[in-house]
Amino acid sequence: MEKERYIVVLEDQQKNSLKKVENELEVTITSSEFLSSENRSHDIIDNDNGVLYKNLGILVVENMNEAQLKSAVKNDSNPIVYFEKEREFFSADELSIINELKKQSTDLANKITELENYIINKPLPQKSLVEMEWGLKALGLGNSLYTGKGVDICILDTGLELSHPDFSGRGIEGKSFIAGEDWNRDPNGHGTHCAGVATGNIRLDNGKRYGIAKDANLKIAKVLSDAGKGTTSSVIDAIDWAITKKFRILSLSLASAVKLNDAPSPLFETVGARALENNCVIIAAAGNDSSRPSVPKPVSMPANAASIMAVGAIDGQMKIAKFSNAGLNPSTGGNVNICAPGVDIFSSYPKNSKNKSGNYYAMSGTSMATPHVSGLVALYMEQFPEKTAKEIWELIETKAKPIEGLKYRDIGSGLIQA
Repeated sequence: MEKERYIVVLEDQQKNSLKKVENELEVTITSSEFLSSENRSHDIIDNDNGVLYKNLGILVVENMNEAQLKSAVKNDSNPIVYFEKEREFFSADELSIINELKKQSTDLANKITELENYIINKPLPQKSLVEMEWGLKALGLGNSLYTGKGVDICILDTGLELSHPDFSGRGIEGKSFIAGEDWNRDPNGHGTHCAGVATGNIRLDNGKRYGIAKDANLKIAKVLSDAGKGTTSSVIDAIDWAITKKFRILSLSLASAVKLNDAPSPLFETVGARALENNCVIIAAAGNDSSRPSVPKPVSMPANAASIMAVGAIDGQMKIAKFSNAGLNPSTGGNVNICAPGVDIFSSYPKNSKNKSGNYYAMSGTSMATPHVSGLVALYMEQFPEKTAKEIWELIETKAKPIEGLKYRDIGSGLIQA
């Protein structure tokens, strides 16, 4: 029988409340404070055992009676206030979305193949390497005196290729939330690329700068498998761990598509709000489901939660990226808050068959835009250490630069600026 997990939001975590939940759901609840590298949540959760992420007040259980959960939500004396089935998340770059669409829709097969061939085979812009790192110039980083020193940035992704020369000797802390896979290896490459954008520095092959917050404390949470897939519970597990560690910035270059007029999940609205209460800001990719200019799609989960900063992508011509999702559900939630460079972005990458240019590779997606914002937030936090996460968020949007001809629904407050 296939396992089916439920993510449950609790109103409180009092001892008698937890005992009521245990009795009603017939499970034993283990608090995340007892988790460690040897005692991991994915080893604990089964039909008889659930894990409570104490910083978030969120419980993960398996194979529950859904009618029983619905009854608990309606019962005012029960601490369960919301639940939903676990979802799958995917790395938010063009190729990952295309691969998933291929599995889901035979009607789009020809168009997907055409787009895939274009993305894989398109020639790189014939410009010097200095100009290729156009994203850093667009943010105005040339005049910044800050490097993110002392600020913790946690990249929730496919892990990090720790053997990459740009990350050697940095004392990087990490944890895997994917059973059987290590955080310090990244056969996928997506996480290493995002980590480079946020915290990389100088390319070893040509001496050109490609990363933003070189002196930030890089933290890694592997929430997506080597195949680029993860689940709600792995993401929640990692966020709870990061809050326990008091990390200030969580960068999520991952997305799960939603439909037009879908309301944001109360689950991630709760997670984002509780992170902000703990002086931590969650920054997430708006998603890459659009086919512009004809078919923009709504901001994906978890970025569509109001308490999570949603990042759209622009290209080097200051146009909205053809794949970048839009704030199409303003009445129910799901706005883009900010935009950043997300097309043909060079960054660190593991050496493998896909990467024929050594330790660096160009990728496109709102995945690439997100760590631009995360790195820049670290610079702001270094400059204004007394400001809270909420105040830094407000400052980021206040200082953003509107782009002529682009809509608020697509870029929010505008292009982030140093």
